[in-house]
Amino acid sequence: VSAIDFLPTLLDVMGHDHPTPERLQGRSFRPLIDGGNQPDRQHVILQYNQNAGGWRHPIRGIQTLRYLYLYNPWSNGERKFATATTGTATYRQMVKRAGSEPDVAARLHLFDHRVVEELYDVQQDPDCLNNLIADAAHQKALDQVRTQLVEDLRRIEDPVAKLLADRDNVALRESFMAAEDAKRL
Repeated sequence: VSAIDFLPTLLDVMGHDHPTPERLQGRSFRPLIDGGNQPDRQHVILQYNQNAGGWRHPIRGIQTLRYLYLYNPWSNGERKFATATTGTATYRQMVKRAGSEPDVAARLHLFDHRVVEELYDVQQDPDCLNNLIADAAHQKALDQVRTQLVEDLRRIEDPVAKLLADRDNVALRESFMAAEDAKRL
């Protein structure tokens, strides 16, 4: 299920007599509550836009039973992900250990800056430590999740859809992010 499924589920459980409004992108997961299943749910779309401080870091993703694909159009190697988690004891410990532990330094760099695309086999790598984006053995799956994500983002008129559809266009991403950054000012 996804967070956008909560309101349609609540309406369904409360006996709302009308169909879920079309503008709601989620759907009821009442069949799961009633002990059934959702055989037609093959993936969940993930969306993140900004933190409470207004820093915009759009991330879109798709999770299937096997794969997690993330598209980070804000990532350019220079922008740093601004989030409340950088104030936690865990983050401070990672910063401290990064100076002497290369694996922690690499994970910290990924956390701070991400990369434009990430693909993980969540069945084999549930901690998402091994980005398979360039792994030839997973290219067919990568093409499938990318295509599905673009289709779903276009269906909901998400502005990131055009970026993902033209994912190698750095100028388009940077122009989009300049407009996003201006929204914070």
